[in-house]
Amino acid sequence: MDDQNQQILDILAKYEAGTITEDELQLLEDWYASFEANPDLIEHLSSEERAVRKIQLQEKIFDQIDRETTSTAEMPKKRFFLNPGNRLWQAAASLALLCAVSLYIFKKQSDKLPVSAKEQSNTISPGTDQATLTLGNGEKILLDNSKNGELTAEGNIHINKLKPGNLVYTAGKKVSKVYSNTLSTPRGGRYQLTLADGTQVWLNAQSSITYPSAFRGSSREVTITGEVYFEVAHNAAMPFRVKSENQRIEVLGTHFNVNTYNAKSIAKTTLISGSIALTNIHQRIILKPGEQGIVAGRSMSVKNVDPAEVIAWKEGYFDFTDADIGSVIDELGRWYNVDIHYKGTATQETFTGRIPRSWPFEKVLNLLKTFKSIQVEMQGRRLIVETK
Repeated sequence: MDDQNQQILDILAKYEAGTITEDELQLLEDWYASFEANPDLIEHLSSEERAVRKIQLQEKIFDQIDRETTSTAEMPKKRFFLNPGNRLWQAAASLALLCAVSLYIFKKQSDKLPVSAKEQSNTISPGTDQATLTLGNGEKILLDNSKNGELTAEGNIHINKLKPGNLVYTAGKKVSKVYSNTLSTPRGGRYQLTLADGTQVWLNAQSSITYPSAFRGSSREVTITGEVYFEVAHNAAMPFRVKSENQRIEVLGTHFNVNTYNAKSIAKTTLISGSIALTNIHQRIILKPGEQGIVAGRSMSVKNVDPAEVIAWKEGYFDFTDADIGSVIDELGRWYNVDIHYKGTATQETFTGRIPRSWPFEKVLNLLKTFKSIQVEMQGRRLIVETK
């Protein structure tokens, strides 16, 4: 590590100990502002090593932020447990420094946020278990207000809410009639569903699935919008099919994620395990685990992705890698039920990071204020995003 970076690390140690001077604080800010001009700081890491180290460091930072934001009077203290004898120490230390300085900037901006803006963002909470069940007769049941236990029955099909956020269908041995049901989540909502065949389904915010109350015939078919994760119960005699705009997915038993949020009718299907066939009007492809099929209009393509990143939403995180700022803000807006209003042209800035979906909106707002190409302002539940 060169002398300049070692100097920054020394100053950071003073920062952690609470003995840093104003001049040294200014040096930290100046260094942070010039980081993009010094990409060599992490050149020793391969892309795989960098991704692993990034996640480890970020998770420590998130834990620290959760502890620190309970007291605005204290300076944030961050310690990274890295072994100096490790061959990745030099590059990882640079990453640790970057993350720690980012934490300092984040905390400082939070302290400067006007009281009115803080109070406003505090009224916006993360998403919760919310959904509406529409029965075959058109009746709608608000599940977040419903008690646990059996909600209703359609013939010999029983619909139960086992616990908050979990709806389960149970079909008797003799099903005389099947009904079409729809489960939909609002902005700021999520829900889990177990279909009558045992298939488990997770719905992200602003999503829906339409399905039969029980499966009969030679196939199992459902239709979705938004983003949905499936763990399909195996039944070789009755293939499972998922329909969305411009595509159809066919499986026997597997785990996969479908994202149809894109306003340009782009659907992304990511295979976690098993095998699926992805079809549009022109093409049919077989996906392997770790592959993502992208259907855009009449075209279809495949790329390798990190499945853990794709389904991070199901595990309670936002996970972004070189994501454009617009898509980051749109996803945050869906989860926090915040309307987004853009001013100016689209920015080319990207964001890489892992954010807990449990964060209060105030933290998210402070994070958005660190982006260099935009400025943000809250007006009620509307987030104004203006290109600088």
